[in-house]
Amino acid sequence: MLRNTRLRLALAAALGGVTVLAGLCLALPLSWPGGWRLDQPRLATVSEARALAAADGAAPDLQAVERATRATLAERPLDAAAWARLAWVADQQGKSADMLDALDRSYVAAPHGPEITAWRLRFALDRWGRLSPDLRRQVLAELRVAARTRPALVRAVHASLSDPTGRMALTLGAPDLFE
Repeated sequence: MLRNTRLRLALAAALGGVTVLAGLCLALPLSWPGGWRLDQPRLATVSEARALAAADGAAPDLQAVERATRATLAERPLDAAAWARLAWVADQQGKSADMLDALDRSYVAAPHGPEITAWRLRFALDRWGRLSPDLRRQVLAELRVAARTRPALVRAVHASLSDPTGRMALTLGAPDLFE
């Protein structure tokens, strides 16, 4: 019995020693200055910033915006703002089907915003006539939530719309705000 206890104690001590030794072997190289270099992956925020910079200005570089946005989506496939930006690029290029697909994916990623709600409502309502019935339902669902939670935002979107059918859809979608 005493022999079994000593054997167990020796095995536990050996296991503890191996654990401490392995921990030191892993930690020591990290503590040496200049002894390791962080293998940094491409950051989605860098791609995001490049896309925004390429889109900024009077004549945006649509290919650069699309390339940087796709790089963002490769790392963050559920980035609603990136999908919405891709919808904008497709719209600027006259690719209606691609615009509708990207806008739909934006709603799949974040159905009710919140940080993209104003831009996306403005974009979708200004293209109301081209939206599919399913996409219209998604826009109206986001509009109803925004009308309840952020009515000032919905009023600002209403004031900025240029498409009369989109303005009418907004007015009918949030009738309490425009009585």
